[in-house]
Amino acid sequence: MSSDVPVPSPQEGLEMAKVSQLNGQHLRRLIEAAMSWLKTNQQAVNALNVFPVPDGDTGTNMVLTMQAAYQEIINSRETNIGKMAHAVAQGALMGARGNSGVILSQIWRGFARALDHLDTADPVLFSRALSAARDTAYKGVVRPVEGTILTVMKDVAKSAEAAVAGESIDFVTLLTRVVESADESVSRTPELLPILKQAGVVDSGGKGLLTIYKGFKLSLDGEEIEGYEEIVAEQPAQETSNIDSFSGEN
Repeated sequence: MSSDVPVPSPQEGLEMAKVSQLNGQHLRRLIEAAMSWLKTNQQAVNALNVFPVPDGDTGTNMVLTMQAAYQEIINSRETNIGKMAHAVAQGALMGARGNSGVILSQIWRGFARALDHLDTADPVLFSRALSAARDTAYKGVVRPVEGTILTVMKDVAKSAEAAVAGESIDFVTLLTRVVESADESVSRTPELLPILKQAGVVDSGGKGLLTIYKGFKLSLDGEEIEGYEEIVAEQPAQETSNIDSFSGEN
């Protein structure tokens, strides 16, 4: 089922690239772009899926989770970035699919917590939100496994922290470094998780997260991104209690 809701236009992205503070509407546009870019790359992410179960649905689960997050904000005119981030996190939590979707929902949950009560966020605060996303994702997993989406989130947060330390940078520079670090981290996942090396692939969840941040960056660069297209889940949402590695903490 298609939707005629537009993703951010190239001009909107270029305008966002110039601002020093992101507000709620800026975040909504970034989420739109990330979701659309993830949807475009959904099958490529699915094809990498060998861990924890080789069922080829990581990309689909992450897309469904992002779509649920987007549905919470699709018509929102909220300008407070904290409130917008909490809406994203709530939508992701309620619509999380599979292991990758549940961890992704925890990433958005931590991200939102760091922006709580803030009207806007500069690159330093955005970096802190990425760090909080990392912490919440790791705490939400009983037995964290390196070489997965968790590792990529950890490396992204570390890179963002370093990027804003001791220098003033803009969002384009920050997200450039985020994407570069995510890309490098994904390429290293086979060295950390033997099953990936045996299969000759990188981690699918990590690749999905890289794709989300690439969507952010493409939006700021003013690049054309394929329009939003809703897909319908063929399977019911996976219950949190069925995910062995997830703690179920609220």
